[in-house]
Amino acid sequence: MVDSWTMRVKSLSQEELENPSMMCRVYDRLAVQNYSGQTAFYCLELAAGNTLNFGFCRKENVPSLLRDVLTITNLSVLRGDYENIMIPTVPSAIWVKQARKYDPSRIVMWLENSITLTPEYTDCILRLRKMGMKFAVRVDAMGDIASNPDILACIDFLLVDFEREEEFAPIVGSIRQKHSDFKTIAFKHYQSIFTFTKEEAKKYDYVLGTVENYQLVYKTQRPRWQHEMLRTFAQLYSSIYDVKEIAQVMSVYPYMSQAMKGMVGSKQLVALTIKRNAATLAENPVLTQNDLRNFLAISVAYNTYIISEEHSLTQRRLEFDIKKVNFEPFIQALFVGKLVEQIAQGICDDIQSPQSFLAGMFRYAQTFLHDTAEKTFDEFPLNAVSSNYKDGGGQLGAIIKVIMLLVEHHVEEALEEKSVQLLNSNKDQFYNMISHAMNWADAVAKALGIVKDVKERRERRL
Repeated sequence: MVDSWTMRVKSLSQEELENPSMMCRVYDRLAVQNYSGQTAFYCLELAAGNTLNFGFCRKENVPSLLRDVLTITNLSVLRGDYENIMIPTVPSAIWVKQARKYDPSRIVMWLENSITLTPEYTDCILRLRKMGMKFAVRVDAMGDIASNPDILACIDFLLVDFEREEEFAPIVGSIRQKHSDFKTIAFKHYQSIFTFTKEEAKKYDYVLGTVENYQLVYKTQRPRWQHEMLRTFAQLYSSIYDVKEIAQVMSVYPYMSQAMKGMVGSKQLVALTIKRNAATLAENPVLTQNDLRNFLAISVAYNTYIISEEHSLTQRRLEFDIKKVNFEPFIQALFVGKLVEQIAQGICDDIQSPQSFLAGMFRYAQTFLHDTAEKTFDEFPLNAVSSNYKDGGGQLGAIIKVIMLLVEHHVEEALEEKSVQLLNSNKDQFYNMISHAMNWADAVAKALGIVKDVKERRERRL
């Protein structure tokens, strides 16, 4: 199964090719979570086709948003395991005209900052509200909304700048007196592996970004099973490993064996993983040895993540339930690893290129262990890997450094890096890589059971 964006690029009109700024692209996807790390839905960050800037989908990009992004196939990936999705954009009339092509009741529209309520926008919001659409707005950029009671009554989520909480608290309280049904969502201007601590998130209904997981407390040394996982990571990264030895490790860790079985048995994941180059196109394409090695590494990471979570909760006498595990950092690790791999394939040499996915994924190794980055990367087995993004050395290190700056929203710093020219030269290709990485990470998550397929979600609702 090829992701729909790749198919769509082949059929772009001449007008779109000449005006890429009219096209809408998905730059990133952020989780909206409560203080316990449970995701309510995702929020998209969108960009015009010829820029690396992100944020709101402009009015001129809305036709492309509806046509190219909000397709059934894309939404099944972008929404993940959740029914709704938040989209920062403007309520132009085309949303009403094309309402039959999407489900308004599954959309949370984050209204453009300091919006001027033209007759078109006012009519659109009220009509979409009747169709079940929800709305969000920043408290410090409400524009005309605060003085329009009919539109204010449509607001379901009020976004608050975390750094200016005290400044806006009285305003939030004043609005609550007029309209008490909204929920608050705190946001920060930069993202990280964990954007909010649990204490920070407790002050709000939700936060935009991932809430930290509990860390393991080490009374003496790192547990033996973690050392075994780290050793296996190092063996896979070096490509010096014994399949029989890893099979023996799998027999001891059920999560690891279940993960490997699920990935190899997923037709969707296999199809998205296989390199369909000229050499394999005419024959039956199969997973390469490097693909299988990456699958093994994912199964080790998945096993490490779950067991570390279970132990961290047990230390605090909290109940462990795999259905409540905050997997967002794990999914992000898959996405970043795949994005790094795609960029590295056309740039890095034959030695670094096969290591690119693992090097990108290991940027999040501390989350697998529920430990700090400093302690994790001081471990001997990961020293060689961590140097790639600690120092930004070499082609692969430069790629990882730029990707991490972009995904953590340090765009200006990323644009100052020389290696960003690799992305600037063909932004459309870069956005296609983002799309493919999201599709691939979603396929892995479904193969592991983290994300349910459409049929399972329907059965769960019933």
